[in-house]
Amino acid sequence: MGIGLNHYRNLNSILMLSSEKDIQAVIEQYLRLLEQRKLLVYIKNNSGALKTERGSFLRFGKAGSPDFLIFLSEGKTIHLEVKNHRGRQTESQNQYQKQVESLGHQYYVARSLKELIEFLDF
Repeated sequence: MGIGLNHYRNLNSILMLSSEKDIQAVIEQYLRLLEQRKLLVYIKNNSGALKTERGSFLRFGKAGSPDFLIFLSEGKTIHLEVKNHRGRQTESQNQYQKQVESLGHQYYVARSLKELIEFLDF
């Protein structure tokens, strides 16, 4: 049957000490579970770059875009950026946040799975 929601609710702040990559992985597992339960739909944005044969870099994604887009009922959209306890938003992420919030969308920075669970309040 898989791991239920209560498993994720019981995780403590040890995730605050994890890398952003680790926090993203756990958050994606949780979002996948919520999606399977038809509570939301999510997209994980690909970011980063790949070095081409010519030595230049091919960037993935739009600069500043969040790690996840989360679509909830009633047309609600959350733009979710994941940071560890030391992580700070880049200037392009701050600009992106201002743009989407000016359009009425929610933007949230989660530093742990626990923070995201409390924010979503399912």
